[in-house]
Amino acid sequence: MKTILEKGIVFYQGKFQELDKLVIEKGKITEVVLASSKAKKGKPLPAPKKKAETSANVINCSDRYILPGFIDAHTHLSLEEEGVGWYDADYNESFGLATPQVRAFDALKMRDRAFNDALHGGVTTAMITPGSANPIGGQCCIVKMVGNVAEAAVVKESSGMKFAFGENPKRVYGEQKKFPSTRMGTAAVIREWLMKAQDYLKRKKTKEFKEREIKLEAMLPLIEGKIQARAHAHMADDIITAYRIAQEFNLDMVFDHCTEGHLIAKELGKWKARAVVGPTFSSRSKPELRNKTFETVEILMDEGCVVALTTDHPVIPIEGLSVAAAMCVRHGLDEERAIKAITENPAIILGLDKRLGKLEVGYDADVVIWDGHPLDVRSKTEAVFVDGNKVI
Repeated sequence: MKTILEKGIVFYQGKFQELDKLVIEKGKITEVVLASSKAKKGKPLPAPKKKAETSANVINCSDRYILPGFIDAHTHLSLEEEGVGWYDADYNESFGLATPQVRAFDALKMRDRAFNDALHGGVTTAMITPGSANPIGGQCCIVKMVGNVAEAAVVKESSGMKFAFGENPKRVYGEQKKFPSTRMGTAAVIREWLMKAQDYLKRKKTKEFKEREIKLEAMLPLIEGKIQARAHAHMADDIITAYRIAQEFNLDMVFDHCTEGHLIAKELGKWKARAVVGPTFSSRSKPELRNKTFETVEILMDEGCVVALTTDHPVIPIEGLSVAAAMCVRHGLDEERAIKAITENPAIILGLDKRLGKLEVGYDADVVIWDGHPLDVRSKTEAVFVDGNKVI
């Protein structure tokens, strides 16, 4: 059935505007008409052929805010089901140094209450990544917040390869009295496996190639530029090291956390960096976080970086993504760019900006109706649509 949202305030083409109607049909947005023009924005999709006229579900959104579903581009959602405990924790294979063959997708727990919490917080899509114990941690995936099984939720089964720089690998392996126990060692492990993958790719193209190796097979999409390198890096020097390695091996790299990104903003701007910043709404619990600030997002955006916000769930509960955006506004960021940091920008970073992050004709109908301004902590989600289906 066709769904029509009438009236209200819509976040459209980067700003809040008065809506006349937004039409959802067969999981897609098929029409957007603004009150100011009563003109279609974008070419409407061809109307589906009908055997008979069907009625539409019309929703009056007067005094409501209509936004695209939010996107958290870095989480550990469901890798440890909430309220269950340590035996269900599947973040890290922390005895292997390099574990590119493990996939977050294989550890999803679709009955985790956090999926429902996300929807109530307006989040409809998230990237889920292994933890940061290992220099090479494994494969990330992207899912929507609905589905009885992982296959029903999946957007991309393998969207990136997790790399970790800085304190975490150094601490994990240092405590085991194993290599690597320094930042030098971490970088060396990463280079070693990238070199192995390059050599493996060359061998695979020869007649002599016989036996596949699961770790190196997992690295090939990264080497071939088919998936991203996702670099866990808080401190400025660790961000620089990650970039250095990306340049050496021609990797498509995204900087996750980027806590001290504001200290090297000029450099990141020159590189046209993509950064997923956060979880800033946490304490300075370790040295890497001592310079964290909500101003990082604005500073990086001003230098031309594409910046998204993250809760790093479960570090910060995923339903708090809009609150993180609101805190950036409190510290000087304009509200339009704050909204973009949890909609359009993460879609760009994840390579999904042709289907997610905007309320545009042809995009997935991931639409959220709020009873007030979405950056006001008093506001609640009144209705949430994922692929055109009303899930709240």
